Amino acid sequence: MERLIARRDIIQRAPLLGSLTEDQIHTLAGGSRIARYRRGESIWQHGREVPFFGIVGDGFVRMTRSSAQGNELTLDLMGPGQIFGLLGTVDGQGCPLMAHALTEVVLLKGSKRALLEIYGENHVLKDGLVRRTSIRMHQKLDLMARMSTGTVEDRIAAILVTLAEAYGEPFGDAVALELPLTRRQIGEMAGTTTESTIRVLSRWEKQGWITTVKQQILIQDLDRLRTV
Repeated sequence: MERLIARRDIIQRAPLLGSLTEDQIHTLAGGSRIARYRRGESIWQHGREVPFFGIVGDGFVRMTRSSAQGNELTLDLMGPGQIFGLLGTVDGQGCPLMAHALTEVVLLKGSKRALLEIYGENHVLKDGLVRRTSIRMHQKLDLMARMSTGTVEDRIAAILVTLAEAYGEPFGDAVALELPLTRRQIGEMAGTTTESTIRVLSRWEKQGWITTVKQQILIQDLDRLRTV
């Protein structure tokens, strides 16, 4: 019973599933299970090969794809309450991206079969998925362009702007990123070394664009980072 409550709690924290009825939540929770991943652990190498979609309960998941040159490009970052692999569940194609635990992750592995039954009778969920897909597709294309052709500064700025827009909290005139991310993890997302990441962030801090405290970053000038 306690595990079922935990599964229901994760489902109810997902904004995209806010239109589900109590019965639909119960059905989805009953066919799901909670899994835990260590930092850096692979959740899936290819979403078409797994029978589940993911709802992040705690931590952050990095969605990547390999470029023609063999580099691993970060195309999305999923945090608590966010869902990945949902569109692939609906269209039957699966998710074309790979998923890795950026931090320690608590993940609800949702049943694709159970979701398809719910999707067929929930029109609000259908409309919400279409809107979200359109928005995130534009975001992914923009991030992909920056990550594949940009300089180290371009890529780090793109990561910080993406994080700020998705997870930033207003802090006076600044934006606070209260995420447990190390310089190494930011570098991994940006496809560069820890040393290069430290140099870039230190330079931006001296210029007054950001302030760093341990693993937290306060973005003082988000518009400036967007122009980078």
